[in-house]
Amino acid sequence: MKTQLKAALAALASLALLAGGTAVAADLGSSRLLPPAPDLPAFYSWTGAYAGVQGGYSWGNDRVSRFLNGNGVGATSSYSTALGGGHVGFNYQFGSIVLGIEGDVEAVNARGGFSDAGVVGRVQRDWQASVRGRIGYAFDRFMIYGTGGAAFTEFDYRVLNPATGLGERMQNSATGWNIGAGVNFAFTDNLILGAEYRYTDYGKVDHLGRGAVPGLVSELEPKLHTVRASVAYKF
Repeated sequence: MKTQLKAALAALASLALLAGGTAVAADLGSSRLLPPAPDLPAFYSWTGAYAGVQGGYSWGNDRVSRFLNGNGVGATSSYSTALGGGHVGFNYQFGSIVLGIEGDVEAVNARGGFSDAGVVGRVQRDWQASVRGRIGYAFDRFMIYGTGGAAFTEFDYRVLNPATGLGERMQNSATGWNIGAGVNFAFTDNLILGAEYRYTDYGKVDHLGRGAVPGLVSELEPKLHTVRASVAYKF
C-alpha cells in the first residue's frame, strides 16, 4: 500500500514539473513574438549645400571729410535702403557644431548727400556682396550661428561746385569687413528659414577731385547695419 502511495505521489510530482516546464517554454516562445521597439527619430543633419534668396533693410552713417589746401571740413551723411538678393553656401555638421561658408550678392538703393564749404555732393551705392564663414550650434532643426568675413561694394560719388557750375563723377570699389549673428530653422528636410543681423564697415574710401574742385580730397567712412530674412533650399 505504501509502495503504491509513493508511486502515485512521484507520478504527480513528475506531472507538475512537466506542466511547469511547458508553461515556461510557452512564455519564452511568446516573448519572441513581440513586435520590435520602434526606432528613435533621427536628428536633423545640417550638412550639405544650399541656395536661397533674402530681403531686408539697411541703415547707416557715412562720415565724409574733405580736404582742400590743407583745410579739412567734415559732414555726416545718413541713409537707409531696402535690399534683396541671393545667396549660396555649404554646411558641415559634427555633433552639435555646424561649420559653413556662405556668399551673397544684393541690390540696394543707398543714397546720401551733403552741402557745405561751397561743394554739393551725393554718394550712392547700387549693389553689395560678401563672402563669410559661419559657426553654429544646432538644436536638432533649430540653429543659432555667428558669421563674419569680407564685404564688397562700389561707391558712385558726385560733386558740384555751385560757384563755377562744374561737376564730376567718380566710382570707387571698396572692400571691408562684416560680422553678425542669426538663426536658421529647418521647416522641412529641404526648406530652411532664416533671420540675421550684420554690421559692415568699409573703412576709408578716398576720392580725388579733378574737374569741379581741383585738389579736393574726399574721404568716406561708411558703416552699415542690416537685418535680413531668408529662405533657402538644402540639396
